[in-house]
Amino acid sequence: MKALEFVLGSFWHWAGFMVFLITVLYFSVNFFLRIIHKLIRKSTLKKLGYPPVHCDGDGDFRQIDLDD
Repeated sequence: MKALEFVLGSFWHWAGFMVFLITVLYFSVNFFLRIIHKLIRKSTLKKLGYPPVHCDGDGDFRQIDLDD
Protein backbone atom coordinates (compact mmCIF):
# COMPACT_ATOMS: atom_id res chain seq x y z
CA MET A 1 0.00 0.00 0.00
CA LYS A 2 2.89 2.36 0.72
CA ALA A 3 4.29 1.75 -2.76
CA LEU A 4 0.96 2.75 -4.30
CA GLU A 5 0.83 5.87 -2.17
CA PHE A 6 4.38 6.70 -3.25
CA VAL A 7 3.59 6.25 -6.96
CA LEU A 8 0.36 8.23 -6.78
CA GLY A 9 1.86 10.91 -4.55
CA SER A 10 3.45 12.88 -7.37
CA PHE A 11 2.98 13.18 -11.09
CA TRP A 12 6.69 12.55 -11.72
CA HIS A 13 6.69 9.40 -9.61
CA TRP A 14 3.68 8.17 -11.57
CA ALA A 15 5.25 9.08 -14.93
CA GLY A 16 8.51 7.33 -14.02
CA PHE A 17 6.62 4.24 -12.90
CA MET A 18 4.66 4.17 -16.17
CA VAL A 19 7.87 4.44 -18.21
CA PHE A 20 9.40 1.61 -16.18
CA LEU A 21 6.27 -0.54 -16.50
CA ILE A 22 5.97 -0.01 -20.26
CA THR A 23 9.66 -0.80 -20.76
CA VAL A 24 9.45 -4.04 -18.76
CA LEU A 25 6.26 -5.11 -20.55
CA TYR A 26 7.70 -4.29 -23.98
CA PHE A 27 10.85 -6.35 -23.49
CA SER A 28 9.05 -9.29 -21.88
CA VAL A 29 6.36 -9.48 -24.60
CA ASN A 30 8.99 -9.00 -27.32
CA PHE A 31 11.06 -11.84 -25.82
CA PHE A 32 8.14 -14.28 -25.81
CA LEU A 33 7.06 -13.32 -29.33
CA ARG A 34 10.59 -13.93 -30.60
CA ILE A 35 10.64 -17.36 -28.96
CA ILE A 36 7.29 -18.25 -30.55
CA HIS A 37 8.51 -17.00 -33.94
CA LYS A 38 11.71 -19.08 -33.72
CA LEU A 39 9.75 -22.21 -32.77
CA ILE A 40 7.28 -21.78 -35.64
CA ARG A 41 10.12 -21.09 -38.11
CA LYS A 42 12.04 -24.13 -36.88
CA SER A 43 9.03 -26.41 -37.25
CA THR A 44 8.27 -25.05 -40.74
CA LEU A 45 11.85 -25.59 -41.91
CA LYS A 46 11.84 -29.07 -40.39
CA LYS A 47 8.60 -29.91 -42.18
CA LEU A 48 9.30 -28.33 -45.60
CA GLY A 49 13.09 -28.30 -45.66
CA TYR A 50 15.42 -25.63 -46.95
CA PRO A 51 15.67 -24.32 -49.59
CA PRO A 52 12.07 -24.34 -50.81
CA VAL A 53 11.31 -25.86 -54.21
CA HIS A 54 11.03 -22.47 -55.95
CA CYS A 55 14.53 -21.38 -54.76
CA ASP A 56 18.04 -22.39 -55.71
CA GLY A 57 20.73 -23.54 -53.25
CA ASP A 58 21.38 -20.18 -51.58
CA GLY A 59 17.72 -19.14 -51.33
CA ASP A 60 17.41 -16.92 -54.41
CA PHE A 61 14.49 -17.37 -56.79
CA ARG A 62 15.25 -19.67 -59.72
CA GLN A 63 15.35 -18.29 -63.25
CA ILE A 64 12.53 -19.74 -65.34
CA ASP A 65 13.00 -20.12 -69.07
CA LEU A 66 9.88 -18.93 -70.86
CA ASP A 67 11.07 -20.11 -74.30
CA ASP A 68 9.66 -23.63 -73.85
